[in-house]
Amino acid sequence: MNKVSKFFKAFRLIIKQPSLLNLILKDEDVLKRSFIKEFGQQQLRQIDVFASLEASPLKITPYAFLSGSSMVTDFALLQILCLQNSVESYFEIGTWRGESAANVAPYVQQVFTLNLPDVVLQQMGMNQDYIASHRFFSQKLNNVSHLFGDSASFDFSPYHQKCDLIFIDGDHSTAAVERDTRTALLLRKSEQSILVWHDAKSDAEYPRYEVLLGIYRALPEELHKNVYLVKHSLCAVYLPQGAPSSTIQMNALPNRLFEIAVTSKAL
Repeated sequence: MNKVSKFFKAFRLIIKQPSLLNLILKDEDVLKRSFIKEFGQQQLRQIDVFASLEASPLKITPYAFLSGSSMVTDFALLQILCLQNSVESYFEIGTWRGESAANVAPYVQQVFTLNLPDVVLQQMGMNQDYIASHRFFSQKLNNVSHLFGDSASFDFSPYHQKCDLIFIDGDHSTAAVERDTRTALLLRKSEQSILVWHDAKSDAEYPRYEVLLGIYRALPEELHKNVYLVKHSLCAVYLPQGAPSSTIQMNALPNRLFEIAVTSKAL
């Protein structure tokens, strides 16, 4: 089938099922081109924050090794940022099993974590085990406050200018990331507050432009230079003071290894 025939076949399919257009518009190549068109002057940079682990190993617990979780290094990143920046107040959008909140809780004074209410998850048709998994690891921690609502409509005003680090891990569509990032700017205690976005990469190396578009659209242009992808993780981070960085190199030779001791405990 030649390219012209393929084009008209695809066109007919979209006419019959317009929702297919959403899949085309979300294709990473399409999103990458959109990003370059809008922010081509801003070259993506990456940082490696894990050198500090050579001197001070971290303990990542709890970690469920189940679907939908973060990488071990994502939780390590959050702990490092909290330790190195004397974070007192941490806010996250997207609780899930409570692993991120539980991993950060020992290093901060207060954790706020927002997720959809259980009743909304029920209305969405989620099964009971899935709903019960939310907050599983964080619900009994004294310094963790669980908040309920949709980040699109939740009243964040009590937390404005209260937070040292904001972790954005909710809806990862471009529009939602843009909205949540604008909210995060209001939550910052000061201009020195840190922002972290989960799933800003599709794996530990490759950028995820669906998320990056939302980040860069929401942030004022003068802040773009201090946004970095984090090597060995799925995260991007905004560091107000900047950091030594390098250009992204796909499939580069490894320059770091991690040693992980695995211990399992029955619940």
